[in-house]
Amino acid sequence: MHKILFCFLLFTTLSFSQSRSITGVVAEENNKPLESANVIAKPLQEKASLKFAIADNKGRYRLELEKAVKYEITVSYIGFVEEVFILEADAVVTTHDFKLKPTGEQLKEIVIKHEFKPIEIKKDTMTFNVKSFANGNERKMKEVLEKLPGVEVDKNGGVTVQGKKVTKMLVEGKSFFGGGSKLAVENIPADALDKIEVIDHFNEVGFMKQVSDSDELAMNVKLKADKKKFVFGDVEAGAEVGNADNGFYLGHAALFYYAPKTNLSFIGDLNNIGKRTFTFDDLMRFGGGMSTFLSGRKSLTNLYSFANDNQDVVQNTSQFGAFNFSHDTSSKLSISGFSIFSKVLTASQTESKNEYLQNSAIAFENRLQEGTNRSVLGIGNIKLDYSPSAKEKWYYNGQYQSSNNSISNTINSITNVNASIFETLNKADNTAIKQYIEWHKSYNLKHTTTLVINQAYDYNTPRTNWFTDQPFLAGLIPLQEDSAYRIEQVKKVKTNSVDALFKHYWIINNFNHLYTNVGNNYGNSRLETTEQQLLTNGNVNDFAMSGFGNSIKYQLNDAYVGLEYKFRIGKWTNKPGLYAHWYHLTTDQKSGERALTKTLLQPQWNSDYEFNKSESLNFVYKLENSFPQSTQLAEQFTLQNYNLVYKGNALLQNERFHNANLRYTKTNLYRGITWNAMASWNQKVRTIRNEIQLDGINQFNTPILSDNPETNYNVNGSFSKKIYRFNLRFNTNFSWFTYFQTLNNTETLNNRNNQRLGVVLRTAHKKWPGFSIGYNKGFSQFSGLTQSQFQTDAITSDFDISIAKFWTFKCSYENLKNTNSNKQSNFYDIANTSLRYQKKNSPFGFELMVNNLFDNKVKNDFSFSDYLISQRTTFVLPRVFMLSVSYKL
Repeated sequence: MHKILFCFLLFTTLSFSQSRSITGVVAEENNKPLESANVIAKPLQEKASLKFAIADNKGRYRLELEKAVKYEITVSYIGFVEEVFILEADAVVTTHDFKLKPTGEQLKEIVIKHEFKPIEIKKDTMTFNVKSFANGNERKMKEVLEKLPGVEVDKNGGVTVQGKKVTKMLVEGKSFFGGGSKLAVENIPADALDKIEVIDHFNEVGFMKQVSDSDELAMNVKLKADKKKFVFGDVEAGAEVGNADNGFYLGHAALFYYAPKTNLSFIGDLNNIGKRTFTFDDLMRFGGGMSTFLSGRKSLTNLYSFANDNQDVVQNTSQFGAFNFSHDTSSKLSISGFSIFSKVLTASQTESKNEYLQNSAIAFENRLQEGTNRSVLGIGNIKLDYSPSAKEKWYYNGQYQSSNNSISNTINSITNVNASIFETLNKADNTAIKQYIEWHKSYNLKHTTTLVINQAYDYNTPRTNWFTDQPFLAGLIPLQEDSAYRIEQVKKVKTNSVDALFKHYWIINNFNHLYTNVGNNYGNSRLETTEQQLLTNGNVNDFAMSGFGNSIKYQLNDAYVGLEYKFRIGKWTNKPGLYAHWYHLTTDQKSGERALTKTLLQPQWNSDYEFNKSESLNFVYKLENSFPQSTQLAEQFTLQNYNLVYKGNALLQNERFHNANLRYTKTNLYRGITWNAMASWNQKVRTIRNEIQLDGINQFNTPILSDNPETNYNVNGSFSKKIYRFNLRFNTNFSWFTYFQTLNNTETLNNRNNQRLGVVLRTAHKKWPGFSIGYNKGFSQFSGLTQSQFQTDAITSDFDISIAKFWTFKCSYENLKNTNSNKQSNFYDIANTSLRYQKKNSPFGFELMVNNLFDNKVKNDFSFSDYLISQRTTFVLPRVFMLSVSYKL
């Protein structure tokens, strides 16, 4: 270890000794700084690389140049004459200021003599030229993005730019598979990329950008000229070579066709090594099928089992296919859409040691759980984009979704009083049809109108059977004595919603806007549940006679009007708003029909202060109301788990809560520093929370509405600094959650707090091996009926290097240590590595990959909730040696 550290320090010292820097200021003739001016240093000899910088808000720039190299340094800025400075190879100059002269004329076009600029910054758009950052060894878009300054890609394919999450992914200006990021970053070949555009405050409708106040951040991929009418992509097949008895395999295809009018994409994946092709965020985007103007509608469809990598299982087989298309039928009409098919089969095994906290005692449970899950999903989506003129836009989007889930679960529960074995079989068929229509019209420079109508239909039919060898939930369910016990539950949930919004935008002048909103959200649902005991003699014990079995008709209508006033004072932009809502909630169930009508005011405020193009402060406040769902209002008992019975509360009313967010961002390109910080506050003044009755491990829950406040504070931030050819990043996250919990008729004030501190150091030079190492320290505390606390220590590292031109070696390592309040610790580490061979001009590539290099069998962790402390052991996939062959089109 000491030798490695010494070599690293020596390498760093030598690297610094082979460089020199030059700084200065770019300004107008009157010394006014020119923010975001491009400074490019072009080497005038071979085997030296081009360098660049962007001037900060004070016009300052800094160039890190190679020693003993002659450079031509050019500064350019729109509307000004370029200025060139020659820096000799042996020059001792360390500073140079540039004074640019205005062109003095309006140019129809600007001709830049350089082939490209590494980074271009305009008002809301930042463009990266991929050639400036990639070294040619990258295979997929993800590897390129990780080398762009201020851009980060997480392990699930999520992309952030300067701390803000990318919410829309485009290729050549068109949505890529609904706009999700993972399918793009992990499948688009790196050698097809020309430029990456990052567009803040993105809006699909160009003439709406000034008034929409969109908070979306879009990333647009611009392809190389030879890829814009070309079939490209790759296919890959792999099989296990270390232990053929395990039968691990991998098949993958990513194929793309892009032409001026027609774009086609296909992604297929087949593997049993725990790799999923898309994340839950992407799936929610696929399954949304709703207008972004009306995104508050909740979906009852549960699709968690289809998303995210899952190697914390003993078996995982995944089949996935996705097709995306877009076609411009004319200059006014384009058609786009996608289809998704996914089939996932998993088998899991966990062991848990649970402590159930009660007022006067603690119940202990050792639980062994084994299960299998088979999930099948199909989605079809089509979208029409019609522009009858430059000032009018129509959208229609229709989606059909069908899924099936089959779950088999066996639990061996051993407590301090008895032992039981429970087997659970669950099957659910889900169908959803969603569609919306949008109309946008700009009448003139002052008046614009939007009309949106959204419709959604869901029908879910889960069926559950519980099997056990002895009575359970004594006193909570009406069991009849039998030699074996089988409980059958059938649920039917049918929902339908129609939402509409009419919005008018009035631009009074450049500093004052007035927005008028009129809308209505209507939703109805029908929930039916039945539970019964199927006796071994063929008889049926219907639980309906003991208060089980729900049949509820639910209807909620929300009519509203709102006024928003946007005004600007210098660099400060504000948008206060006031909405009046008329809520009408009706339920019809066995106890009769109930109606609730309320008129509520909901104020809001959005404030932005822009210090300069690279520094801003944003504040958002809203007072909102949330009404209970049909499951919370269903007044009959429902069996939810082998140790849990639930009963709704027909008298519930709305929750009311304050929500505020403060966000600060700053980028100093001169110093290579990026700041991001956000603080949020959420306080419920009227709260719906479950009241819990706990007897041993058996639970009875029912929701109650109280005036007890719930307060949640969250503060997170990051700071990154470029130090020569390294990037150093610090990140923090702190949260405080305070709430009241009623357990066994005793009300307790609970506090749940978390703190996380992290640091990451990585190389930031395309000619160097890619290396990063990070450390995260986490603390968690819970206080209520008892005091508990946990700590986590995590180290992560990634390394990749090119060897002898054609070989690429990659390695990733992660270890995690968990420590509980009794100073008991558990530890696991995971390492994955690969060695790839591919000649630069050869379509074939060969890769040897090893997952779970150390062949760990289990993962361990601690967790806690309001009344449960758990230590869990999860069995994971074994070590996998896989040899794959890929072919690039």
